[in-house]
Amino acid sequence: MAEDAKVAREAKLAQLLNQTFQDNNQISSTPKIQRVPLFWRQNPDFYKYCIPKLISFGPIHHANENLRQQGQHLKSQWTSLCIEEYSKQVPLYNGNKQTAANYLYGVVGDNIVELKELFAEDVIEEYSDEELIWMLFEDGCSLLYYMDHVDAEHPEELKLKLDQLMYIGRDIPLLENQLPIKLLQLLSKTQGADLDYLITNFMSMGEEKRSGRTTITIPIRNHILDFLRSFYFHTEIEQNIPNQNGGIQMPPPPRPRPRSSLVWQTYKNIRDLRKSGIKVKANKSDEWKWHDITFTSRWFGGELTLPLWIFSNVTHYFFRNLIAYEMCPDFHNNFECCCYLYFMDCLIDDAEDVKELRSAGVIQNLLLRDEEVAKFFNDIGHDLPAKMCNQIYTTDAAPISKKYIQVMRQIQQHYSSGWRTFLAETRSTYFSSPWSLLAFLAALLGLILAVLQTWYTIHSPTN
Repeated sequence: MAEDAKVAREAKLAQLLNQTFQDNNQISSTPKIQRVPLFWRQNPDFYKYCIPKLISFGPIHHANENLRQQGQHLKSQWTSLCIEEYSKQVPLYNGNKQTAANYLYGVVGDNIVELKELFAEDVIEEYSDEELIWMLFEDGCSLLYYMDHVDAEHPEELKLKLDQLMYIGRDIPLLENQLPIKLLQLLSKTQGADLDYLITNFMSMGEEKRSGRTTITIPIRNHILDFLRSFYFHTEIEQNIPNQNGGIQMPPPPRPRPRSSLVWQTYKNIRDLRKSGIKVKANKSDEWKWHDITFTSRWFGGELTLPLWIFSNVTHYFFRNLIAYEMCPDFHNNFECCCYLYFMDCLIDDAEDVKELRSAGVIQNLLLRDEEVAKFFNDIGHDLPAKMCNQIYTTDAAPISKKYIQVMRQIQQHYSSGWRTFLAETRSTYFSSPWSLLAFLAALLGLILAVLQTWYTIHSPTN
């Protein structure tokens, strides 16, 4: 028995010493389409916002019977209409739907090996190649048709009611509902040249097509969720430097900061900042960039500018899926969304803080109560990775977080300045309204007159 245990132990040691990192766990700028990380799937209050409610795209939720009953007939209709348009608009097919269908199905089949590489193994392992080809062919064509014809003013064009149109629009950006951009390029009438237009038209719910505006151009790397993330956040990533083993060179470990340079955060919410004279204003930029924040310190107060935030029923889904995407183990990114939400969580404790930001024009709350907005930030803020990068340890792994840390330090330095706080409180107490200013000037004038009268009485020639 002892000899058997020794052999077993040596076998396990040999297996351990031969372990290497799997390719699908290496950090990359082109992550595979995968499930929400297990860390978040274990949190039911988070994961429920990552599951499609009406329609599925791709292999992860394809077998969900409820989604098949609700969405499969829609995808089949849209695929047929997409092929019909393709046959008419691509001169080679001269309106022949069957020939166009054979070509589009064939182009997916011809590229199935490359397309499979864009998915995590565990999400496609239960499908045969033939099943996967048909799924990607139908899902890709139907998604292209939806994005081209979505119109909030005319949902009937997609054979939908308005509520169905909105629910499907909410399902499309979910992390587990993504299709590779490569697939959409293969099935597009222009081999992908119109994808930025189609996605922008989807984002605007048809406004892009109705207005005839020139579409913006944003590099589309991975899928629709990645495009939306690039649209709302600054996502330039420093060039990856390969290491000697051909992988990506990891950043250095966190560096302790000298204790003398630490600035501890003592304010708790936006109301604390207001007491110290800090006002919040909405950013006037036309760009929807949520990282565009600034802070300016002045003698009698400070000014914090924040981007506009429209809070709706979609917000719960969109931001949780962005968080899950940024935390995928093979995705190299700077945690732009996580850092922004962490920053906002430092400003919002309860509904009163939301009311302050709403009054400042920073938050537009389309929900019923400000408590819901506050709860969103409080619930989501607990486990954000950005909270690991604090005032003691900084890291070059997430350069975008440095901007938030810098602004937070500027706010703290202003907030902890005693004389600025005194000036702000004095201004708030005595000069908060024209009437208080007039009262102060009247009192000052009365004091001056009294002093002059006293002086005149003492120094009068008659005396």
